[in-house]
Amino acid sequence: MTSQRTIQHYMEHHFFGRHPDIYVQEAVENLWLSEHDHDFVELVLVTGGRGTHYVDGVPLQAERGDLFAIPVGISHIFRPSASSLRSSRSSYGERLEVLNCLISKAALSRLSAFLGDDGIAEFLNWLSGNSYHDHGQDHDAKRRSWLRVRDDSDELRGLFTRLHAEYMGPAEPLSLWSGVLSLLAAVYRHADLLEDGEVAASSAEAATFARSRPSAGAPVRKALAYMRAHYAEPLTAAVVARAAGIGERQLSRLFAAETGRPFRRHLEAMRIDACCRYLREGSVAIMDLPPLVGYEQWKSLSRVFRQAMGLSLGEYRKQAMRNE
Repeated sequence: MTSQRTIQHYMEHHFFGRHPDIYVQEAVENLWLSEHDHDFVELVLVTGGRGTHYVDGVPLQAERGDLFAIPVGISHIFRPSASSLRSSRSSYGERLEVLNCLISKAALSRLSAFLGDDGIAEFLNWLSGNSYHDHGQDHDAKRRSWLRVRDDSDELRGLFTRLHAEYMGPAEPLSLWSGVLSLLAAVYRHADLLEDGEVAASSAEAATFARSRPSAGAPVRKALAYMRAHYAEPLTAAVVARAAGIGERQLSRLFAAETGRPFRRHLEAMRIDACCRYLREGSVAIMDLPPLVGYEQWKSLSRVFRQAMGLSLGEYRKQAMRNE
């Protein structure tokens, strides 16, 4: 006898208290949450660790850099891997960590009407839980349950991090909506690059689900992996280029072409992201942060952080503690 899956239903009023249409949080997945669906849209980015993401009952391997778009009515649940569970009390960066952005269905409807673009309207309609079709094909033939894309360039992570900071900060609707729109636009661009079969249409297809074309070539992916592992060190373009097996000029050119920003800005974003994690975790004194995130002097870190986040280090930590 096959056991029935128990699926909880999450409703908008459970989450949209601070803002009527948007909810953003950072979370650590565990074994105690239940499979659930919801009457709102969820964009979720895996920022650390690895595990299994059950979407509509289908197991998908999930790791850092995977973004999932979960439309209204689709059930899902993350389960951390054994290694992520073992490290949950020690290595902060190895837990199955995610960033979530929840958007109300009504907001997507208003946005679709405001933009007046057929392609975007189709995408937002799909996120709202309706059938997706394109190029005049039948709805049933093109039904899509969820979307997964790779964030090898860290573009989506940067957008998510800034959106999270906006959400945690003072209520500024324009800035918050700007962050949500930037994230939706980036996901839409990724979705537009997907070829047939790269978005799961059924449980059978999900088993062989193909990721979207990577947004960065192999040398840049190697460079990004090296930077993530060594951002606290005094990195230069020459050092990273050697690690990626290419020349410094080639690295600079590829970075600009494939990630949309130069090497130095990307490294800075990684360091600020790491700084935010330390501040939210609360285990490191602010004055001890510079060498942990690649800065020699306190003034340099303080200046760069304020420019990037719009808050001082102390203000950011206070906001993070207040929102725990």
